[in-house]
Amino acid sequence: MKKFRLILLLVAAILVIAVESCNDKLDDTTYFTTTTLTLAETLESMPDDVSMYVEVLQKTGYLNAFKSYGSYTCFAPNNAAVLTYISERWGASSISELTSDEQIEGLKQIVKFHTLATKKFTSSFDEGRLADTTYTGDYLTATFAAGGGLQDVLINKTAKITKPDVSSDNGVLHVLDQLLDPFTDMLPEAMEKSGKYTIFVEALRQTGLYDFLLTEYNANGSRAFYTIFAETDEVFAAYNINSFEDLAAKYSPDDTDYSDKQNELYRFIAYHAVGSFLYTSDLPDEAFVSTVLENNALKVEKSGNVLKINETETGVNDTWLTLITAASNNPVRNGVYHSLNKMMDIFIPLAKYMLFDVVSDQPEVQSKAIKAGSKVANGSYQYINWYPEDLTCRYLASSNYTNLNYNIWDVGSFVYMEFVTPVLPKGKYELLACANGGNSARGIFQVYWDGEPIGSVWDVRTKMSSVSSSGDSIVMEAAGWRHGLKWITNKSGTSQYDSNGAMRRVITKELLCPVQQRHTIKLETIKSGGVPLDYFEFIPVN
Repeated sequence: MKKFRLILLLVAAILVIAVESCNDKLDDTTYFTTTTLTLAETLESMPDDVSMYVEVLQKTGYLNAFKSYGSYTCFAPNNAAVLTYISERWGASSISELTSDEQIEGLKQIVKFHTLATKKFTSSFDEGRLADTTYTGDYLTATFAAGGGLQDVLINKTAKITKPDVSSDNGVLHVLDQLLDPFTDMLPEAMEKSGKYTIFVEALRQTGLYDFLLTEYNANGSRAFYTIFAETDEVFAAYNINSFEDLAAKYSPDDTDYSDKQNELYRFIAYHAVGSFLYTSDLPDEAFVSTVLENNALKVEKSGNVLKINETETGVNDTWLTLITAASNNPVRNGVYHSLNKMMDIFIPLAKYMLFDVVSDQPEVQSKAIKAGSKVANGSYQYINWYPEDLTCRYLASSNYTNLNYNIWDVGSFVYMEFVTPVLPKGKYELLACANGGNSARGIFQVYWDGEPIGSVWDVRTKMSSVSSSGDSIVMEAAGWRHGLKWITNKSGTSQYDSNGAMRRVITKELLCPVQQRHTIKLETIKSGGVPLDYFEFIPVN
């Protein structure tokens, strides 16, 4: 018979304060009543599996956190895994032997690295990084070994989940057969230690990008994450490049100032780095991914289970690169690195059709740093800016929305709002914009492109029925409007094409982009009011 429990805040707080500063996020306790086992009690009820990890929690003062209100995911290494780790790292055979400040701090980092502040069952795991960070601020990754299944899940490519989804009142427990070593190495350090990228790492050092990729925090205090696509020494050797000197001779034979951003070797290496965390599952199905090399991007396309990078577009002798799967998706402290199967030169794409989803294409949304409905201050987004600066902004998401990726951006009440586009290949384009118009909107805007006004005024209040009662495409085109896209539907199958308020406004048919780069779209308010903005569309013009 289950007992009714009451854990007193005062008693728990005294225990916590005695062992650790109250500033630690895992030292959070409160009044808690339950008729089921807490996560702490669940762990204590499994001595044959995780008694040594319970000792670690007691030693660090974190066991009380798992008795409190909250929602945790605990990846608990089993007894053999803990014993192996402390023996190899500290030469210890029991937790009681670990008494120094360095050892206690090491144990604390282990607990934080094994804990998420949300409840995640294995059914929510996708191949790739888990959606939420650990208490150390790192992403753990899941890999489905041997074809998938709950008994084949590897965490960080090393630890197998032997007992998944042990549920408790305030969390869920996954037992591991190995202890997860907290990330300490940054990207270039981890690549150097692997011993497989000696030429690439030396090129990072010579160009100054080695130090750049040691960054852990951005200027605004947020975590910095990078992704590296690198050639191994073996891949370089296939191109008769067996040393850094060979690589430098190929790309910059007459210029040894490799740290100069115009140097061709610098450009080659910078093109291999991306300023965000991209496990293969994070890569878009079809899009350009901006690199550290300004105004240059990788072309990415997923075709079935095949990832194609920089596929040529001529239709003749099409070529593309991909990743060496077994040597990719290597997570580190500030990102992840992958191994290319061929050498990757800078790719200059042709003008290409592109949908710019103003919500889903933001790194902060992709990383789940900002979630739907959250009102955030100006400066929270890298590629969005608005005025007045003291106003907050949010986006909304629902499968009921007949919108691209089921989300919209709220542009209401602003004097202006600016969106920096993804890298756009050079060429000539039509530019269209789509929002939930009609009765859902009250705004009127002038659109600016890189600071210059383009097109006629965009009155988002316009309904399709007021442009053409029958929805005639020719009549709509003459008035500067087109139907919404047929393939964009809500969960019920309602198409944007048939929506009275989701037309696409033709901003201009003569958008010239002479350089491959990002651009700035500015919506300057003529009449303020709520505008659920959906996407911008770029259509190449031959």
